[in-house]
Amino acid sequence: MFRALRTFWKWASIRYDMPNPMLDRWGNRVIDAPKTPNKVLYTQTPATVHQLMEAASCTRGKAVISLLADSGARLGELAGISFRDLDMEANRIKVLGKGGKEGYLVFGAKTKTILSDYIRHVRPTGLLFGLNRHGINTMLQRLGKRTGIKANAHSFRRGFATELRRQGVGVLDIKELGRWSSVSMVERYTRAFTFDDAVERYKPMVT
Repeated sequence: MFRALRTFWKWASIRYDMPNPMLDRWGNRVIDAPKTPNKVLYTQTPATVHQLMEAASCTRGKAVISLLADSGARLGELAGISFRDLDMEANRIKVLGKGGKEGYLVFGAKTKTILSDYIRHVRPTGLLFGLNRHGINTMLQRLGKRTGIKANAHSFRRGFATELRRQGVGVLDIKELGRWSSVSMVERYTRAFTFDDAVERYKPMVT
């Protein structure tokens, strides 16, 4: 809510020359952001992704789950994928992210096989999955009820970032792969990464 208000008053002050109550006349912030708890939200793991894919009853469902897990796609990005933006040779998909910013989703060999199977059976021509945001959410909710696993696009996005950290991928690389605007956002999405995860990657200097 704080971010939404800050964005609104910035827009209103520029568009309509209204005074911005969140800034003083010199442009300094007069309302601080509220402190929020560092709550670890539900995060998909390779095991839960496998369960969800096994429970998917059609190739489209399997393709959606696999691509969400591999790419960390936002819900809007996934819904807006056009078939012509899919590059199967380079294992990437051109998407429009927040603010209409162009970026790319990446995916691995297994997802490529699943996507190829889906395309061969469905032969899409417009939108890749033919689903809007609501349609994708409905699909995930049904899979969640069937498996008992919380399933929404953001849980896959958190899982995408967390698993990359567990594999030793640097936060700057994760930032680019996930199309985040800052490293702090990567840290926010990888709160499920623990001290024990770091210990597994630790290598002593003295050998």
